[in-house]
Amino acid sequence: MGFFIGAGVVLEQDGKYVLIQEVRHEKAGFFNLPAGTLEIGEDFTQCIRREATEETGVEVELQHFLGVYQTVIATGSNVVFLVFAGSVPKGAVFSSDEHKVINAYSYSEVTEMDASGELRSPIVKKAIDDLRANKVLPLESVQAWHVEALTSITVEKDH
Repeated sequence: MGFFIGAGVVLEQDGKYVLIQEVRHEKAGFFNLPAGTLEIGEDFTQCIRREATEETGVEVELQHFLGVYQTVIATGSNVVFLVFAGSVPKGAVFSSDEHKVINAYSYSEVTEMDASGELRSPIVKKAIDDLRANKVLPLESVQAWHVEALTSITVEKDH
């Protein structure tokens, strides 16, 4: 059981969608959006820029906010992702120390991967579908403040 909060990005490259093949633990072999969890002191746009660069080797340009996507797993885990849309240059070459397979796939290929159970989560296809349907919000929809303290809020880091 656990609670995971992070960010993901639907990256477009020349009309295709960039997916990475996971390599760790029970998620190994499944395809996913570039994504990851927040680090201490990091906001969502910082998180996804860092994760996308780590997982693809390319700096991304964020263009839109797609929304908040939540997966509640029967085991009790809860995964909340803020998903963005972005692009990478047409000729960008992908590389990562963590992932061996990083490719841009056509929508029909993504649909086939979904049908054959190769996508890590329903969020992958849903976020791509939302972008294709132009269900986008401005990046300014995600607000972050970095402050020294909030006297009215106490966060215990051991939980």
